[in-house]
Amino acid sequence: MLFAAVSLLLLAPDAGTPALLARPVALSARKLEVLKKEGRARYEGNAKAIRDTLTLTCDVLDVFLAPNGDVTRIVAKGNVVAIDRGSPPNGVAPEGFAREAHGDEAEFFNDTGVLIAKGNPWGRQGAREVDGEVVTFSTNTDVLTVTKAHTRVKEPRDKQLAIDADLLTFEGAKNEAKWTGKVKAVKGKTTLLAPELTAISDEKTGEVTRVKARGGVEVTEGDRWARGQFGDYDVPAGRLVVTGSPQAKDGRTKMKGTRVTFMTGTEYLEVENAVTLIDVDKKKVP
Repeated sequence: MLFAAVSLLLLAPDAGTPALLARPVALSARKLEVLKKEGRARYEGNAKAIRDTLTLTCDVLDVFLAPNGDVTRIVAKGNVVAIDRGSPPNGVAPEGFAREAHGDEAEFFNDTGVLIAKGNPWGRQGAREVDGEVVTFSTNTDVLTVTKAHTRVKEPRDKQLAIDADLLTFEGAKNEAKWTGKVKAVKGKTTLLAPELTAISDEKTGEVTRVKARGGVEVTEGDRWARGQFGDYDVPAGRLVVTGSPQAKDGRTKMKGTRVTFMTGTEYLEVENAVTLIDVDKKKVP
């Protein structure tokens, strides 16, 4: 039997309460069950929790309460969608700023504002969507992280830059994303490998416009490759500049110099202050 829709606003005390203690949370659902002995309340059916700039919706919400009635923790299950539309520390959200976490379940800590989504989770910041193992963000910052991050590609691979890594960190105010640990970036037939990669996106479209890699970079495309310590990739132009003892190979020709410019999708390869070694095709040597 379904009860009538219920709504409840649980308030934290204002006097003498530090900024990172429990905040007011508005809760609603079709059905409410209060379990006083367990110190929790269960909301079922179109369940929703609103806390500052965060809106959390799901099938079932388990709300855990402190002895004074404050919400301490929320566990969400089933079709979880968490959307944070602002950054409360200064009360002003960057233009177009919005973060989302989706998954089968999530846990929210009211004292810190931290939300952790699991169960086939994926996250979004701006226009970029990423799958992973765990999606985490805090309402007190503009940072969203995804472990075992894998880009959700909507467009054809030759138009979309897909990036995978052990960890992805979005920083909204900087309009910047950093991938670390076994980074692999793919666009069309071009693959870039590096231990660390930072991407800067267009503020309006959300598309990645520039990528900077460091710590040992390797880019391959067919029988061509370029390697070095640092890479700077102009994505719209398809121009990758490799520095830091760079080397390059085009067919049987190997080169090293001070700077390698690699144009993706073309045959253009430039090496400054080049030293060249042309391999011999041993099959044709008499």
